[in-house]
Amino acid sequence: MMLRNIEPSRRNFLVGAGKFAAAVPLAASMPWGTARAATPANACPPVSAWSDLASRVSGGVLRPQDPFFNDVCRPNNLRYNTLPMGIARCLKTEDVQGALNWVQQQGLPFAVRSGGHNYAGYSSTNGLLIDMSLMAGVEVVDKKEGIVRVKGGTGNALVYKDLERAGLTITHGRCDAVGAAGFLLGGGIGFSMRMYGIASDLLTGTTVVTADAKIHKADAKNDSDLYWACRGGAGGNFGINTEFLLRTFPAETVSVCQLKWTDKQADVLHALLTRLPNMPNTFGSKINVTLPSIQQRCQGIGSEVSILAQLHKTKGKTLKDMFGPLWETAQKVWVHEDIPYWVAQDYLAEETYPYYYQEKSSYVQASRISRDGVQTLLDAGRLQPGTSMPVAYKFFQTGGACNDMRADATAYVHRGNDWLFSVEMNWWQPTDPQGLINDNLTWQKDFYALTNRTFSAVGAYQNFPDPTLDDWAKAYYGENLTRLREVKTKYDRDSVFNYGQGIKPL
Repeated sequence: MMLRNIEPSRRNFLVGAGKFAAAVPLAASMPWGTARAATPANACPPVSAWSDLASRVSGGVLRPQDPFFNDVCRPNNLRYNTLPMGIARCLKTEDVQGALNWVQQQGLPFAVRSGGHNYAGYSSTNGLLIDMSLMAGVEVVDKKEGIVRVKGGTGNALVYKDLERAGLTITHGRCDAVGAAGFLLGGGIGFSMRMYGIASDLLTGTTVVTADAKIHKADAKNDSDLYWACRGGAGGNFGINTEFLLRTFPAETVSVCQLKWTDKQADVLHALLTRLPNMPNTFGSKINVTLPSIQQRCQGIGSEVSILAQLHKTKGKTLKDMFGPLWETAQKVWVHEDIPYWVAQDYLAEETYPYYYQEKSSYVQASRISRDGVQTLLDAGRLQPGTSMPVAYKFFQTGGACNDMRADATAYVHRGNDWLFSVEMNWWQPTDPQGLINDNLTWQKDFYALTNRTFSAVGAYQNFPDPTLDDWAKAYYGENLTRLREVKTKYDRDSVFNYGQGIKPL
């Protein structure tokens, strides 16, 4: 897949016109940070035990002395680059059973990883890493009904490739290496969600290995409570999902664009945030307000408002109609109309690289957004101390079909809003000193609180986990939390699956 996107991005900074690479030579940055080797309470199992594990998993076991060990265990967020004792590489559901039984017998901590993009490092461990990345691929299992099976370790890039081959699509992500499992279990957002719904809304069934190492085929009729919880209850809570069955749609032609504004940013941003929610469900977008790095500021580069947008075929409507007067004032970075769906995704997709970051999120209704409020955010953005990387605050357009379901219909509770807001903080070590990093994290915390007050924003997206979030369980799950805890109690009473923001049994 050829990625054509050139949106200012925290993840593609290494290939962005040398803006960051000029400050930090690539040769020096290639080790991607230093892994931390931590010693868990339990002693490392003997060689014989690791040999036993190797006999239980088809993909083999990697230990720290093995080639590629560091590459396989490296997470996307280098803040959590902790070395595990070993990596169990699973090829099938039975391998997952074997690894889960073994790690409990040894009394070791463990984490499960599909793509390694957990923002808060919850797919890192100093015990056993159960690696799902070799369990990858998408296949059509019911052509008439348009049902596909997605294996638990499949990354977005392979989802693109296999669905393109089948002429189908779903609500999918845009970052190439993000794993389908975590994406789906936490809800799953994408440019087509206003048309098709949140990705987990399309889930018709899933295979789950629970804490007792038993296999459950959960759907609307079998283990329906577990099925409900897997549609937004986030990964790492109820078991290890090895397969997903998803409802699909024909991949039609679409129009896509990237637009940019540097002048009258308050007017532009307010107009975008209040106009676009009234557009047809066939339209989807993501707005960025990008704040320059310290180096860019020295070059006289300021902030900018940009948008990525996609429009499915809509009778009598074009991208220009979606934006109205804003179209005339925008810089057209690129515009492609009526092109094949998967060709269009090459423009919207984003390559990912490991680096250091933290994300905070909440949900906003357009009716709460005022011109003065937008100006307040822009003014506060100018106070960001800056790091060696650009950062952004973003608005992912929700609404449409995302709001068709009741809040309790699935575990994904965030219905009835128009935008998912997030503010990121990005940095590189050792380029950015710790004091500067701390100042920027303080700015991020204050900016997040300001946005929530100004726009009456609520909740937080469980797929953007934030370890600093107060009352995170309520923010992620709202009114569905009690039911999720009931499901947790039924399938994992002893919290075998446990992490910093894991759901607790009753």
